[in-house]
Order: sequence, then structure tokens, then C-alpha cells
Amino acid sequence: MDVVVISFDGQIDDFPILVQSVDNLITDGTRHMVIDLHTLPFINSAALGYLIKAQKSMEREGGEMALARVQPAIQNILEMTALDQVFPTFEDVDEAVAYLGGDTSEATAEGKRSVRRHEWR
Repeated sequence: MDVVVISFDGQIDDFPILVQSVDNLITDGTRHMVIDLHTLPFINSAALGYLIKAQKSMEREGGEMALARVQPAIQNILEMTALDQVFPTFEDVDEAVAYLGGDTSEATAEGKRSVRRHEWR
């Protein structure tokens, strides 16, 4: 199975559209996902609750989600609520992909998952 990378390029008001994209990908069988949150400066409780729900859905199906390029304010919230134990977070998208067993090189190595990029706008 592929590792899907979603590059979220929006603000908190745009989060519901990201939710729809993630839900569709999970429904379509995605089990390994990286969400790149580099443009999101903060997160509200509804968005955080959704991420928890999505992670649990993926875990039930044998998958996992990782977060990449999380802004400091969001990382602080994750740490204060102990959700940093639920969401693996990485400073770099490629690190998150590698954690999920993906290969970002042009020729996917044997036993590695290929990477699909989902550009969200």
C-alpha cells in the first residue's frame, strides 16, 4: 500500500475541506498517511478531535497517520495533552514517510511503500 502525503495549504477555516479529503482517502483504502501542516499556525478543539478520530479509524484498519512540519503552537498543544503519544510528528515530510515505511526515491526499494502526493488547495 502507498503512503499518501497530504499537503494542507490553508488556515483553520479551511480545515473542513481537509477533513473531507482525509475521509475520502480513508474510505478509498488509504492506510498510511502523512498530513503536512506547515501553514496551520494553530488548531482548535474540533480539528484536534477530528485528527484523533481519523487516527483511530486508520489504526482499526491496520494503518497509521503521521503529522509533519507541525507549527510550535500546535506541537505545544499535542505535548500538553499527551497527544504527542498518539500522533507521531516529524520536522520533515520525508522523515514521516520513512517512518510509515515509504520510499521517497524515484525507484521504490523492495519492501517499501510508494508515495502518492495529494495536493490539497
